[in-house]
Amino acid sequence: MICKRVFFKIFCFTLLAVCLTLGRSGPVSADENLALYGLKGYAYSWSPLVVDGLHLQAGAMYSPYENNSLNCREGYIWAFPISLTYGDGNWWEVAAATHFEYWRNNNASPDYDADESGFGDLFLGGKVRLLGQDRGNLLDLALMPYLLLPTGNRDKGITDLYRFIQTDEDHPGLGLNLLLGHRWDRIYLAANFGINYMDTDDEYTEDSAVFMALTLEYQLRENLTSYLEFANTENKNDFNCPECSPCFDEDNDEDIREIGVGVNWLRGLWGFKLHVGAGLTDTSPDVRVIGLINRNLAY
Repeated sequence: MICKRVFFKIFCFTLLAVCLTLGRSGPVSADENLALYGLKGYAYSWSPLVVDGLHLQAGAMYSPYENNSLNCREGYIWAFPISLTYGDGNWWEVAAATHFEYWRNNNASPDYDADESGFGDLFLGGKVRLLGQDRGNLLDLALMPYLLLPTGNRDKGITDLYRFIQTDEDHPGLGLNLLLGHRWDRIYLAANFGINYMDTDDEYTEDSAVFMALTLEYQLRENLTSYLEFANTENKNDFNCPECSPCFDEDNDEDIREIGVGVNWLRGLWGFKLHVGAGLTDTSPDVRVIGLINRNLAY
C-alpha cells in the first residue's frame, strides 16, 4: 500500500502545480469532457451536465497489476474503448459504448488462462438533467440509467470497464446513477451515487453493487480543463473458501477504489484527454493510464 499512498501524494501535487502554472486564463466556458463510456464526465465519474451534438470518442487504457495485488494476479490489461454520444446540450444525452480488451496474467495458476482478448459488454446509457444552475437552481442534478449487455466474452473474464459484472453469466446488468454538481466560477464539483444490479446464481457473487465518485474540476483556460477524481466501486466478489483455490486471497472482496488526475484539451472540433491514476486497494490496478480522443461531428 506504500506505493499507492505515494501515487496519491503525487497526484495532489501534480494537480496543484498545473493549476498554479496554467491557471491564468480567460473567462470560463463549457466544454465536452467525455468519460470512458462516452457520456459527459471525466474518466470513471460522470457530470450531471450533458453534451451538445454528436460525438465519437476512442482511446486506450493501460492497467498493470504487480505491486500490492491479489495472489496469482501479476500482469496487465490493455483496453480500447469506443463510444458514440448524442445530446441536446440542455436536457438529455444518450450513448452507446464498448471496448476491446487484452489481458495477461504472468503469475496464473495451472487452473487459469494466462491471457485472453475480446470485446467487453455493450454499454447503453443516457441522462435526464432535472435541475440546472443555468435555470436558476442551486445545483445541477441528473439521473443516469444504463444497461450492460454481454457480448459473449464474460467467460474470458472480459466484462465492463467498472468491473460491475464479475460472473460468466449472460444476464444484462442494470444501473442507475444520481449525478450532482455545482460550479463556483472556474471550479466545478461533481458527485455520483449509483447502484448496479445483475441477477446471478453464483453463490460467491452479490447481485448488486454501490458506486460512488467525487470529482473536482478546475478550468485552466478556455480550452483546457483539469480534474482530480476519486471513484469507488463496491466489489461483488464474496468468495470465501481458502481450501477451494491456491489463489485465494483474503483481500479479494475489497472495493475497487482509485484516484487520478486528468487534463482535457479542446482544439476546434477535437478533444484530447490524458488521465493518470492509481489504485488504493489490492483489487485495483497499480497505475491507470488513459488517453482519449473525441471528435465533435457537429450534428
